[in-house]
Amino acid sequence: MTVNELLVIGNLSHGIEGELEKLRKPWKVGKVRTPDTLNDISMGELMQLQSISTEMETIMVPCRVLLGMSEREVMRADASEVIGFCFWVAREVKRINKLFASTSVPPTPEEKQAGADALNFGPFGQLDYYALRMGITDHEAVEYVPWVRVYKCLDMDSRKMKYERRLRKILEGKKK
Repeated sequence: MTVNELLVIGNLSHGIEGELEKLRKPWKVGKVRTPDTLNDISMGELMQLQSISTEMETIMVPCRVLLGMSEREVMRADASEVIGFCFWVAREVKRINKLFASTSVPPTPEEKQAGADALNFGPFGQLDYYALRMGITDHEAVEYVPWVRVYKCLDMDSRKMKYERRLRKILEGKKK
């Protein structure tokens, strides 16, 4: 069954999503080999995968971004291969999002009072953060950087900030 045929059938029947999620990542989709992990993709590619918002994008974007397939090629490909791949990509993006979320340092009560909650700038904020940290003046250049590098910088800065807060508390405790 092709993706096109599945989409026609999918519009007629509901409740098959649970069965589709069980499909495994195929070794290849059509004639294109699938990646083993998403650890080598760029920030720009990751941001495209994170911005998926419709059912059709759920199928088309991973195949276009990661496999270089056209919409026509995707529609003619084997449905179980495409769907298995797309659900795997969704799980991998969720895993990556959790890694980025783990670098978040909760604001102190004083920082909350000052409005720290309003300082979440989303994906552009991550690009800007990395560009500033690395002295890059062109934000587009950051889109070509591997996401793992951006994550590691966020992780190191997060650990450093947590350390500095603990040290400050210790030093304040000694002054009393």
